[in-house]
Amino acid sequence: MTGLARWLALPGIAGLSLGILREQTGLMLLSLSLLVWLLVEWLLFTWRLWFELRHLKFERSVNGRTEDSGILWAGRSVAVEVRVSSSFFGMGSIVRIRDVVPENMQVLDQENDVTIRSRIHSAVFRYRAIVLGAGKLRLPGFRIVMLDRQGFFRAERFIPFPQSFRVLPAFQKVGDPQPLVKRVNSQPQHGIHRLQRSGMGSELLELREYAAGDPPKSIAWKVSARRDKLMTRQYESEVPVRLQLFVDGSIGTRTGGFGLRLLDQMNFVAASVAQAAISAGDPVGAMLFDERGLRRVPAATGDRGFHRLLDALSEFSVNPAPIPDRLTNRLIETALGVAADQFPELLDERVNHVPFLLFPISPWAHRRLRERYRLAAVIALLYELSPAKQLQLVSDDPLMATYAQHFLSQSGMSWMEPVISIRNRGFHDGMARMEILSSALARAVSQAKDNEVFVVFADLLECVPSLSHLMPAVKMVLARHHRVAFVCPSPTFLRPTVESTVIRSLATEDLLLAAEQIRTRELAARLQFELRRVGATVSISGESSAIHLVLGQMSLARTGRMATGGVR
Repeated sequence: MTGLARWLALPGIAGLSLGILREQTGLMLLSLSLLVWLLVEWLLFTWRLWFELRHLKFERSVNGRTEDSGILWAGRSVAVEVRVSSSFFGMGSIVRIRDVVPENMQVLDQENDVTIRSRIHSAVFRYRAIVLGAGKLRLPGFRIVMLDRQGFFRAERFIPFPQSFRVLPAFQKVGDPQPLVKRVNSQPQHGIHRLQRSGMGSELLELREYAAGDPPKSIAWKVSARRDKLMTRQYESEVPVRLQLFVDGSIGTRTGGFGLRLLDQMNFVAASVAQAAISAGDPVGAMLFDERGLRRVPAATGDRGFHRLLDALSEFSVNPAPIPDRLTNRLIETALGVAADQFPELLDERVNHVPFLLFPISPWAHRRLRERYRLAAVIALLYELSPAKQLQLVSDDPLMATYAQHFLSQSGMSWMEPVISIRNRGFHDGMARMEILSSALARAVSQAKDNEVFVVFADLLECVPSLSHLMPAVKMVLARHHRVAFVCPSPTFLRPTVESTVIRSLATEDLLLAAEQIRTRELAARLQFELRRVGATVSISGESSAIHLVLGQMSLARTGRMATGGVR
């Protein structure tokens, strides 16, 4: 019952009582007619709510497909069409139907709802959205708000219509890779004959003039003496350039909104580099590591190997079970908001009734306790908990925080406040990340072959104080004559250059951005000094520059040079 119906029922009851007391037949009949009218409208509305909603049928097509599961791409727009039909005579009430969109999907121009104001049998509404980050996306169902014609009664329901999608990471095609990758791989695809090309094999292919950076052992000294200029021997290539990707999925890379996580930035660069390498025929493998352990993706080539790598990155990007955190008022309010959006019938006062509470007397504490009672009832029903466990949720803060975190995470919420706390984790997370990364590098070296390029995607800016724990593993990789490139994601998605640290205006956002860039630049300088002095290369991602850095390292590994211009 809405406020309008209450304001009509109140004078009706008062007029009926006054008419009975004063024996005024006209006033009594008028008031009784008003109350009977409200009662009939309530009965009709209740019948429509019970009967008509049961006959509603939905059909949702995502990019023209209506299957319960599918594949989407991060960073690409999605066309969604929803058809609503009723097998009954039609909906005589005002019905607003909204498609509940998860946090990982952002609606662009159209609205994801429709309002039906007449007795029609079907309706269609369309909208476009963009998927923000890799991982998993679930469209849970439809939120329905039903009103009668006069606006006396209102009901909210949620009709589940789940569709799950695996979201693959976005990638960028670097265009013509001719200057950076070899033209033909030494392991060609089936049906392609082996061709002669330059490399570091044992069979001589040709002689050419010396270029800066060529290894001294390839100089043809006798020919150089006869021609009075340095000449370099070119050999046939015998092995491909193998690319090994190390992707960090620790807590610090998963915090933030979808599309703004450091993990999303690393996935983009990793997928772009893998696409460029596989398009040239180079095998690409991956090591995915986080607090749960290490997962190895075997090196493969071709479109099948590329999509297998993307599937692994997509599955790796799904947030695991949240870390146990303390219970806060904001956590309870957020969980209640999500429950009101997806399970409004479970928060109805007639179903979720809170017993009379005398204490606490304070109205704020009293309201918080009532909200906690209601949330505990919803969680107990969703997770099929016993009555004793439901009462324990009301009094046990850690238990309530754990279940509320799981509920928000399963509803598609990102790892931000209040799901988990992202402060005061830097030092301990850095130590754990260094240990996991060191073991991953050691395992990769034990299984590696010649002529490999290791690309490490890790959040090392916050780990500079504990970088010494990683240096032995890096030196071991370089001692085995592999190349190592580090790609460290930037919190602002910008390279920390001098221009990025300039304060553009005195607005709060510009001041915070400049302060973050100055801090990132100082950490980047320390990180680059420590890694470059042992022979590794470092890029603080600007995504395009990081992609070209990795492809440049592959080009050097392909030609056998130490570095561009003869400098390591």
